[in-house]
Amino acid sequence: MAKAPPRVYEIKPAWPFGTRVVMDVAGGDPALTTSVDFAAVERWDGKPLPTEARLLCKPRKQIPELILTGDRTPLVSAGIKAVLEQEAPGESEFRPFTLQWEDRTAVPGEWHLCNLLRRIDCFDYAAMGMEPPDPVAVEKSLHHKRTDPMSAEEYWLREGYINEMLGPKYVDLATIDGAHIWRPRWHPASIFVTDKLLAAFKRAKIRGLQAERLGTREEPLPTLAEIRDKAKLAGLKPEKPSTKTEA
Repeated sequence: MAKAPPRVYEIKPAWPFGTRVVMDVAGGDPALTTSVDFAAVERWDGKPLPTEARLLCKPRKQIPELILTGDRTPLVSAGIKAVLEQEAPGESEFRPFTLQWEDRTAVPGEWHLCNLLRRIDCFDYAAMGMEPPDPVAVEKSLHHKRTDPMSAEEYWLREGYINEMLGPKYVDLATIDGAHIWRPRWHPASIFVTDKLLAAFKRAKIRGLQAERLGTREEPLPTLAEIRDKAKLAGLKPEKPSTKTEA
């Protein structure tokens, strides 16, 4: 029997009832989508990264163990931190973080600011029917350069704020090169993980993770027509294609 090809997933918080809670980050919300280390982000911003935030809601019994700020910065539980350190060493860095409810009482557990250190040009553009963005054109569009010509370091950091990909996403498995968790180049607001890391999260009983499978040439995403045909055979009402799973 042929071995199943690897799978890649995009992970997001799975909030109860599907309603995300707004967060107030003390000192401003950093966008940790650049895949450079904490020290480089602080040098760029000219100030320390925040160390605390409030969830603008009443205390709840359960919240996701992955929470994203408005600018897509991950806050993670001690459980997620432990899994990443065990299964994907060196691919993330962490700082202790104080998380409170709106009434300023502490959210239970240990929380950490999480910075993902890998950004990979992993999209299968041909399968997605598009051309990749041109870095030269992107650089020309950037204003307020700190170096002119722009240094490679400045360009890479600033490119980490650019999200261009729309529609169903396909990943070229050959580009991953042993990574377990990363941000995709040209859409770094997203977080991608391998099926092995997702399985490790499930073994650790991590709560509140929504995982959506990404397409590959080895395992394409189902089309709307295929979903409709399957629904007809089952006598069900057709729905949009879904590749979601929750932990």
